[in-house]
Amino acid sequence: MTTRQALTRRTFFGQATAATVLAAAGCLPRKGGGGEPKLKVGVLSDVHLLVQKDSMKSDVWFEKALRWYDERKADAVLLCGDIADCGLVSELEYAAEIWYRVFPGDRRSDGEPIARLFHFGDHDYGGYAHKYPWAVKCSKDPDAPNHALVNEDVVAIWDRLFHEKWEPIQVKNVKGYTFVLAHHPHNMGSGTVIPGLAEALAAANPDPTKPFFYSMHRPVHGTLPEWDPKSLENDPNHKALAKYPNVMAFFGHCHRNCADELSLWQGEYTVVHVPSTSYCCTRGGRENSFSCGNQADKKRPQLMNRVDCMTSNQALFVTVCDDSIVLERRDVRHDAAMGPNWVIPLPSPDGSCSELVRRSVSVAPAFPEGATATVSERVGKNRAKQQLEQVVVTFPPAHSGDGRPRALDYEVVASAKDFKLVRRVFSTRAYWTETEEKEPSCCVFGKFELPKDKAVTFTVRPANSFGICGDPLPPVKWSWSS
Repeated sequence: MTTRQALTRRTFFGQATAATVLAAAGCLPRKGGGGEPKLKVGVLSDVHLLVQKDSMKSDVWFEKALRWYDERKADAVLLCGDIADCGLVSELEYAAEIWYRVFPGDRRSDGEPIARLFHFGDHDYGGYAHKYPWAVKCSKDPDAPNHALVNEDVVAIWDRLFHEKWEPIQVKNVKGYTFVLAHHPHNMGSGTVIPGLAEALAAANPDPTKPFFYSMHRPVHGTLPEWDPKSLENDPNHKALAKYPNVMAFFGHCHRNCADELSLWQGEYTVVHVPSTSYCCTRGGRENSFSCGNQADKKRPQLMNRVDCMTSNQALFVTVCDDSIVLERRDVRHDAAMGPNWVIPLPSPDGSCSELVRRSVSVAPAFPEGATATVSERVGKNRAKQQLEQVVVTFPPAHSGDGRPRALDYEVVASAKDFKLVRRVFSTRAYWTETEEKEPSCCVFGKFELPKDKAVTFTVRPANSFGICGDPLPPVKWSWSS
């Protein structure tokens, strides 16, 4: 039995009752916390700074996020790894330059101190990152001013740029709150395992009456919905963290879209999968997923191009209050919220923010009144650039309102007598704040997939992050003869 299953079976009814009360009080991940703010932390990840000419310009969004944190008078900034893209010293130097441009002398514009809580991800170690084809290319780019690798002298480089001793696991205190920061292991053979984590957490001796914070780059396995929950029990990092119910762990690496409610996980402790300020990824399993090489997606028909996530730039802002931790989800590009705040009751997880409980009280999204879908034909290309006849179902976005959430994705069903084909798709702007999600979305079917001798009915339903679908749009019909 997995930890997630054990937690669910023992406490579901108690949690669900508590969740109903919390939802009515606005304490589930919806509206703000209570009490005076005790600590404010800007949290971001996967900046992937580049120094050659044809970069993704992630430096713009990194600096913009830092300036937002300055405006909000953050006490600290946590950066959860992959500061550099190719593991070049010049990229890390650029990160330091931007930091000190915004926070000279590690101070905000009002003169107050701000703590820098940075640690490495896998990209920051050049010897590993250079296995990536684009990293090999950028390491040889004549426009890159410094091709030296960070991992050639990590300790000296960290000291020179950030004026502090580099240690595999750092412990810092900000306004009485403990932060444990684990650099990605230099020995890549260890994968996600952080050597000495259990001992480091014990030595940090966090106050059990208040929250403390842990961060590493690669997540604990089993804390995202597409992962096998059994992997949770086998993860040494999980075993170390599970002893501390008052820890909130921040993980990067997955570039998770923070509009996805399951970027927040709660079991024995609380996990936040931090979005990327450079570009975000989607979950797998959808026809237009951009999920960083998900193997299951490679086996799909791939009739649709992947969602263009390269213009997604997100970050978080965390406020610790007397009775809760409030997490704001930010579209950095458009200066707007990605969704309602997440609110975690204190002093430690009571299960009210677990996936099961939040699913049990979640509300299905809805299309706007009078919305309709259309069906059309075209000659298009699949991801392999092969030309084929396509049938395209087009529909508007389902935005939040009347207590209903924004849709995470859409279920599109083609049906006829003795025939049914189900597809899931993301909207074209699923990773932007919803006011910028203006374009209609579509789902593509190959004409060859549909029966020639039967009329086909297409239905479209919006789904929330927990997979719960709302009412469909009026069905539209199509046939080969039409």
